[in-house]
Amino acid sequence: MKFIYPGFLWALFLVLVPIIIHLVNFRRHQTVYFSNVSFLKKVKKESQRKSKLKQLLILACRVLLLAAMVLAFSKPYIPSEVGEQQQANKVVCIYIDNSFSMSAEGPEGIALESARQKAYAIVNASLPDTKFALLTNNLEKKHFRFYTRQEIIQLIEEVELSHLVTPLSTIVLRLNGLLNNFLFSTQQLVYLISDFQRNSSDLMNLQPDSVTVFNFVPVEVNNVPNLYIDSCWFESPAHHVNRVEELFVSIVNDSDNEYAQLPVNFFLNDSLKALSTLDLKPKEKATVKLQYTNLQAGIQRGRIELSDYPVIYDNRFFISYRVDNKLKTLLIYSNGKQDTRNIEALFLNDEYIGLDKVTSDRLQISRLPDYSAIIVYELQKISTGLCDELSKYVETGGTMVFVPSFFADTASYNCLFNKLSAARFIASDTVKIPVNHFAFDDIVFRNVFKKEVENVDLPAVKYRYRFNQGNENQTKALLSFADNTAALSFSNFKKGKVYVFSFPLSEKENEFVNHLLFVPTLYNMVLYSQSSQNLFYVLRNDRFFEVKSNGGELLQNPVVRNVENNTEFVQSVFQQGGSRIRLGIGPEFEAGIYEVLNANDVIGEVAFNYDLHESELNYYKAEEIITFAKQAGIEKVNLLEQKTSEFEGAVRDLGHGKKLWTLFIGLALLFLLLEIAIIKFWDYFF
Repeated sequence: MKFIYPGFLWALFLVLVPIIIHLVNFRRHQTVYFSNVSFLKKVKKESQRKSKLKQLLILACRVLLLAAMVLAFSKPYIPSEVGEQQQANKVVCIYIDNSFSMSAEGPEGIALESARQKAYAIVNASLPDTKFALLTNNLEKKHFRFYTRQEIIQLIEEVELSHLVTPLSTIVLRLNGLLNNFLFSTQQLVYLISDFQRNSSDLMNLQPDSVTVFNFVPVEVNNVPNLYIDSCWFESPAHHVNRVEELFVSIVNDSDNEYAQLPVNFFLNDSLKALSTLDLKPKEKATVKLQYTNLQAGIQRGRIELSDYPVIYDNRFFISYRVDNKLKTLLIYSNGKQDTRNIEALFLNDEYIGLDKVTSDRLQISRLPDYSAIIVYELQKISTGLCDELSKYVETGGTMVFVPSFFADTASYNCLFNKLSAARFIASDTVKIPVNHFAFDDIVFRNVFKKEVENVDLPAVKYRYRFNQGNENQTKALLSFADNTAALSFSNFKKGKVYVFSFPLSEKENEFVNHLLFVPTLYNMVLYSQSSQNLFYVLRNDRFFEVKSNGGELLQNPVVRNVENNTEFVQSVFQQGGSRIRLGIGPEFEAGIYEVLNANDVIGEVAFNYDLHESELNYYKAEEIITFAKQAGIEKVNLLEQKTSEFEGAVRDLGHGKKLWTLFIGLALLFLLLEIAIIKFWDYFF
């Protein structure tokens, strides 16, 4: 047995006080002789013996009472291995979970504030020469060093809520990296203060440790229901003025409550554009459709909102997309011999699509990124330079529609197809064959017919090429001949689209141009040529974002500015190719809409949303924390669940093994009660 305050044992000399008092008050009985009083002598001697016994018992109770009180105030304990290490501790690392889930209220108020108070208590309970380190989910550089008592208190005061979520295993690895700077003999102590949410506290991934003492400090939060927006998407990737948009929003009910007629609001450019309601069962994920019309061209700023309390950080969801006033399409043909009148007539005076045409020998390569779609029309040969530029164009999000010439250099065609991972031409055929099938489910034909029908009168083709069969998993046949070979193939390449006809359009015996199917096929390929825009990026999950530039080189590093609070960040360009610019997503970004500026000119906008891991409010229980930590190989583990008012004392007592002072307090009370009983009831019984 050892004592926390052994110096208090000097107070054991106080037991002499009742002994001295007893001796001073002890008086010898004077013998007085009377005649014929032998009976009285016998009674008197018996009374004296009982009185002495009573006084001795009272003295013993008082001595034992004082001894028990002195021992209780000396804080006796039975030392343990972990306790001895903590008592000699000189290095303390504290982790404060400052993720959004710590904004929830608990029995002692806001969880983050409770975590701060417990961190203060840890500092106050530590030895004066202890070195301290503090880590949060932000993993800031200033935290990767050790501080004095006053310095660490200042750092704790500066801890604020953050959208960043760092797995607990990563936090522990960083803490071990800090502790490795000290000698093995230095006692090392870690406090992990968190609500221990299941999504971020990956306890099973902790590394084994037999040296460091890990103290898990769970911060209790109230169990509250939560609704959050999981994601959203458009039915069509193309966005045009005065056309109806269909926005689908996925909403999750992470609670045991049922919701009826839950309102979902959609704001576009700060104006309410759509409102809908939905019913949600407990733990259900549902989708609601919002319809509205784009009334203007340019960049659109969208915001979806829910009304949900008290968890509010996931009630808003931001999107940003571009609506082009008119799609620009380029028709590339050779020396003017091809008949392009049908294609020109198709887009003549169209309000959505503008057509430019140019011969291959007058093509300006630098202007290719300006077009959403390029129609390569019956060129006799694809030059190496044009092949490279077309592949770059498609790679960065462009759409290419390829119409072959029947008497052409197919080797140059296949060179382009190889670069685009598209199906290649392997043979030609002059046997007339009808088209007998087209893909009703593809966006090119989705709205052409009211319903899927059979035995449609489709055109026939005489002059055609056959595709190889090696790319079936990468290509899709939008049109097929009667022999099940592809007439029109589609494939994706990186961010772009590739459509390849297997037959020329200008051959008179190819009936496709004169068929009603020609108009919706070619028109829809151009109409939906816009590559799917990234409506939003998820902070923490995405490392980069892209914006579309107007071409040319950047004169300086772009500036990213929050449109709500005008906060600006200077970003470095990671990659620039064609019309796309890739920029990095830093930890300083918050959810919202951001403008991307170059030399004060807005070149694009982007929307950021928070990671939704924090929206699933599930926490580890105390016994689970200890179980998983020990299963992970951490040998020295403590769990501190005391309230904030008792926490500092719990930290002080943590290193003292099995505490015995409460036992001695109980003994002191027992001796006090025994003394009172002897004084009050002795004469009654004896």
